[in-house]
Amino acid sequence: MDRTERLIKKQIVILNRHVPRKRKTLKELLGEEKPHVIGADGSRHRFKTAELKFIASLLSEDEQERLRLPIYIEIDATISGARIKGKLEVKIVSEIIGREIDEYDIPDEIHIYNPEIKILRRELPTTTQYIFLVNNLGGIK
Repeated sequence: MDRTERLIKKQIVILNRHVPRKRKTLKELLGEEKPHVIGADGSRHRFKTAELKFIASLLSEDEQERLRLPIYIEIDATISGARIKGKLEVKIVSEIIGREIDEYDIPDEIHIYNPEIKILRRELPTTTQYIFLVNNLGGIK
């Protein structure tokens, strides 16, 4: 790994310092007076209760116990758009951005593009977070 790649990786780590140490389930967060998670940098990230209730309205009780928040919007410099991983996350995001999916065969991940990212962030500003990935820096010039 050359110096440039090391510097880029270091910057990505800095960009991700807000990412929670541990995500909480939707059910857990709904039971808190001031729903929040603690970031890796020690910062407190609060969730809007109305947003949590909206997500809960899209899921069964069992799914509420399994969904961990925040939902990560994975940004990779080597591809355009972003990736959302997890069946429950895909179910929620697809509903919000208006993308049809087979409810009996929900994919493990979906790729969304800038117009869809804007819609998602407008609808779920506190329950989604960007996470920046460093995979193959060889494609960056």
